[in-house]
Amino acid sequence: MSRDWACPRCHAGDVLAILRLPHTWTSASGNVVRGVRDVLVCARCDAGDPLTGPIVTYFAVHESAQPEDAALLARLLRRWIDQARPPKPDEDVLDAEAEAWYRGDL
Repeated sequence: MSRDWACPRCHAGDVLAILRLPHTWTSASGNVVRGVRDVLVCARCDAGDPLTGPIVTYFAVHESAQPEDAALLARLLRRWIDQARPPKPDEDVLDAEAEAWYRGDL
């Protein structure tokens, strides 16, 4: 795997799959915010998760998707896709970034 696909959570694991999900949330001021959020499968972060672990295991055994395993891989990915949800924004992180921007630190 290429290091160009390093996980943004741990900065060490390989990103094996990316799902782009539209989402909305309501800000503290009551405005609806719309966006698209990436949900990732990381070889390191997600190996122990019952939902994503089988995907990690597949790619640990096979470096890339194999045509003969299309049905199996499709089932694993569909199961993950059906249950994947974008993470909720961390209001504390957003507030800290806004404060840093106002101070001129960003």
